[in-house]
Amino acid sequence: MNKIASAQVVFRVPAAIYPVLPLEIIDNVCQRLALRDLAALVRANTTLNAVGTRRLYHTINVDLPPARLLRCMITLDRSADLALLVRTFEVNLIAHMPTRAYYLLLERVLKKMIHLTTLVVELPKRHSPTWVLPVPSPTSPSQIFRLRSLTISMHCKPPLARFLDSQSEVTELTLRGINSDSSNPLYPFITTLFHSVGGVLGADNPFSAAISSKPSQFTLLPTSLPKLSHFNAIHAGPTVIRDVITSRPVTHMSIPLFPPHTMDTLSALSLASKPLARLSVMSFDPTAPHFLFNELSARFPDLEALHVVVLMAEVTAGMLLEWGQFLAGFRRLRYITFMAALGGDEDEEIDERQIAKVWHSSCPTLKTIILPQGKVWFEGSGESEKEDGEGNWKCLNWDDD
Repeated sequence: MNKIASAQVVFRVPAAIYPVLPLEIIDNVCQRLALRDLAALVRANTTLNAVGTRRLYHTINVDLPPARLLRCMITLDRSADLALLVRTFEVNLIAHMPTRAYYLLLERVLKKMIHLTTLVVELPKRHSPTWVLPVPSPTSPSQIFRLRSLTISMHCKPPLARFLDSQSEVTELTLRGINSDSSNPLYPFITTLFHSVGGVLGADNPFSAAISSKPSQFTLLPTSLPKLSHFNAIHAGPTVIRDVITSRPVTHMSIPLFPPHTMDTLSALSLASKPLARLSVMSFDPTAPHFLFNELSARFPDLEALHVVVLMAEVTAGMLLEWGQFLAGFRRLRYITFMAALGGDEDEEIDERQIAKVWHSSCPTLKTIILPQGKVWFEGSGESEKEDGEGNWKCLNWDDD
């Protein structure tokens, strides 16, 4: 009985305030906990509360449902100390219609998160409240965040350009908004759609400036974004692409191709201050597949990875075999993906292994090839490589039998 009583006394002793493990290890463990587990951890004791709270508010991502995100933003607005802990903040409201009050709350919260490094703002296409983005003022000593990564759906107009001018640390930029110049054929359609759905908006409406029918120039200062290395232009035309990458060290790009501006867009890609290493292309030009490989190999011979998705054209096995000759201009290409709808005779069998061998014979540096059937082809080793000199190309799910 005495032993049982003494054991019970041990368990009644409160947990030590200072843990045995170093705080760095506890913080590392907290990084691997789910959100619900972190919420329970912060209630354990003072030390775990401090470490857990720092990790709990470190990353606020799109996993939060809109209602919980709203409550979180209200908490951050009320507590300046908690807002200082946020490093990554993601808002995805594409399927919702935020009110002006919501955007005012977002504006206040963004001003308080001065240590933020990653920001993602995805809003409905009709909404482009660039006024919520904090921009430093010469007359105001207030500090704002310095982002390294930005993904934003607001329209490419002067207010967004002024915000980008203030973010000198950005290395990764994704622009999902419609650019407001004639180089993007989607802009007149989207503008007409906005007005047909929402009618004429008054000058006091928070969205009126975002959907003006008059195009406005998106222009960055020459000194802006000096560290930009990754740029994704989802809907941008050549004018915006040219302005963003000119004289900047961009090596990784993802771009759309819209007719009749395909060649202008390809020309714009050459204006970066460093050679292009990785390129992803989403083509809406039905004629682009017939000249794209030739143009890219001539302009960017040092590409290491190329990914092409064609949405407005069909290709055949004969075309793919013929286009292999244009890959000879690439000196360092290791990975290539080409996805498009397959056309031609329904009974025609597509021998992707043969296509991979032909492409590799033109570009010997290729290591991985993905073709329209979605199979991943890679160069293996074996006697067949010595026999035909074209390499022993295998598929990840290829059956030797």
